[in-house]
Amino acid sequence: MSDVNRRAGSRPGPGRDGGPDSSGAGPAGPRRSCPACGEAGAQMRGQPPLGADSGGPIVRCSACSLVFVDPVPPEATAPASYGPDYYEPWQEDREERARLRLWRRRLALIEARQPRGALLDVGCGDGLFLKVARDAGWSVEGIEFSPEGARRSSRRLGRPVAVGELAEVAGLRGPFDVVTLWHVLEHLVSPAPMLDAVRHRLRPDGLLAVAVPNLDNLPMRAAYRLARGRPLRLYEEGAREPHLNHFSPPAFLSFLRRQGFERVEIEADRCALSPAKRAIDALAAILSRLAGRLMTDAMVAFARRGR
Repeated sequence: MSDVNRRAGSRPGPGRDGGPDSSGAGPAGPRRSCPACGEAGAQMRGQPPLGADSGGPIVRCSACSLVFVDPVPPEATAPASYGPDYYEPWQEDREERARLRLWRRRLALIEARQPRGALLDVGCGDGLFLKVARDAGWSVEGIEFSPEGARRSSRRLGRPVAVGELAEVAGLRGPFDVVTLWHVLEHLVSPAPMLDAVRHRLRPDGLLAVAVPNLDNLPMRAAYRLARGRPLRLYEEGAREPHLNHFSPPAFLSFLRRQGFERVEIEADRCALSPAKRAIDALAAILSRLAGRLMTDAMVAFARRGR
């Protein structure tokens, strides 16, 4: 999906919370349990979602409906993918300004739900969101798996940023009032352990803000087919940002609840940067209201940690 709608988010390298489990069925069947619900043997290979092309080894879990890559190709989790070349396009003036507007919109959504306090951004990338939040009065911390991203974030903030996995890093202050995950979960081999680690870092009733691509992005798929003459692939070998997990809104809601989060709200994450993609997503937002079904290219959930 990244070649259709590269989003201004910060993402750790995929697969940081557990590698692929290849101990399951042979090449003809699923090789690992569902990374969202943990069901073993509940996956079924089948046709990709309407208007999409698998582009690779795609599985849909028959228990929770998560669509995921199985087995995970080694190149999809290569740490070298998140080096200097990954971050350089973000530094162009036009992109930086567009990303700044996006981060301010996202922060406004958080502030509409939570008074200013302590905020942790997981996968903080080059630190722009952290700077926006700090300038608005939040006490901020960041963690980034990529050493290059952490270096850039530290330089922007003027102080160190944690490097490593959330479940293992010591020294982060907390508990936090808000934890943010901006387009992180789709890149992880195992997203469930990440949300476990987030829950432990949040104070009781603390707010989680988590954004992911939307599997039900039918208008964007239609536009892609018209522009490229082929369906949008769910996995693209050699893609700058390979997606290993694909959530529909119902699957996303079930996943968050299963991981111990309550009062979940899911809405559009209008994160496209280019004018053409913003226009397509605006149309998708209108169609979503008419159809009663979220069809924007991405979605964001706000949820509370249960007491």
